[in-house]
Amino acid sequence: MIYISSKSNPVYKNISKLLFKNNKRKASNSFIVESKKDISLCKDFDFEFIEIIICSKLISEQNMTYIHNNLKNIIIHDFSLNLYQELIYKKKGEGILALVKSKDNSLKNFALSKKPYILIVESPEKPGNIGALLRTADAAGLDGLIIANPKTELYNPNTIRASLGSIFTMQIATASTDEIIDYLKNNNIKIYSTFVKKSRNYLNVDYREACAIVVGTESSSLSKPWLSKSDELISIPMKGKMDSLNLSVSAAIVIFEGLKQRNDN
Repeated sequence: MIYISSKSNPVYKNISKLLFKNNKRKASNSFIVESKKDISLCKDFDFEFIEIIICSKLISEQNMTYIHNNLKNIIIHDFSLNLYQELIYKKKGEGILALVKSKDNSLKNFALSKKPYILIVESPEKPGNIGALLRTADAAGLDGLIIANPKTELYNPNTIRASLGSIFTMQIATASTDEIIDYLKNNNIKIYSTFVKKSRNYLNVDYREACAIVVGTESSSLSKPWLSKSDELISIPMKGKMDSLNLSVSAAIVIFEGLKQRNDN
């Protein structure tokens, strides 16, 4: 175990950049997790660990025992309290961090069930929205989440926090809109895209066979390929003055209607 107390130390510099710079995470194919719960999920779902960072002044004996029993042969660095608190969200933490290798989130690795049920989001910008969608997908037992034309790096710390661990439990793929549409068509998966205008009430659609629910961001609609190549354009009837819901809320409403149909079938 190596004790580190200087900000000029290259290990500290690297960890700091991975936490605060999206391009650094993307270039290095690695990211940071900040709790024992997330570290346990990473291990359970076959993520590869690179380094462990602890703060010996804060870490519990139980968490230290977990590291020694479950994360053997991985380099451990012991950061001083000051360095550790520079890295932790709102100065809280359990005295444990892990540097983890990103998975290959290409479509070729996305496994399909017998009757796939998939959530797709196009061009999400807010990490919190991605995290919330992952929680919804996990709660509904979907095959996974596919992100079309992502505008933010997947393993952003805010995405990880908002997902409450579901970023590790769910299948995730990223690709262009055209690539995803081709993938769905080639696998005979119906495309139901949420769209306000010229759309069908989401309650009048059959979700019992292989299908994908497609949602766009709150600030902009779905791109033209989804509108022209979807099997159905669907919407949630609104009784108030507003014509849209929060992204994760609208996705959940449609997804759980589909889940109800599937469970009743």
